[in-house]
Amino acid sequence: NTFEIHTDAEFLRDALEQEELVAGTESEFGLYMLTVDGETVDESLQEWWGYTKSGEQVNYGIDTCPIADGDHFEFTFNVGW
Repeated sequence: NTFEIHTDAEFLRDALEQEELVAGTESEFGLYMLTVDGETVDESLQEWWGYTKSGEQVNYGIDTCPIADGDHFEFTFNVGW
């Protein structure tokens, strides 16, 4: 699915939560995404969500990922550690 979000948020998490697109649990590193756009991972099956920015790996969580006009993020449902 593709979404266009209009926001004044400074960080990705805030923009995604504004649209109710992510949910999860809090960790020492911020939000651990368990659900994206209504799809929830099953950790017992080694499922997890990852994300990239314009196809490039992002090395920090969505809590501290700054956003700017025109940014493009992809969320990927992964299986296996």
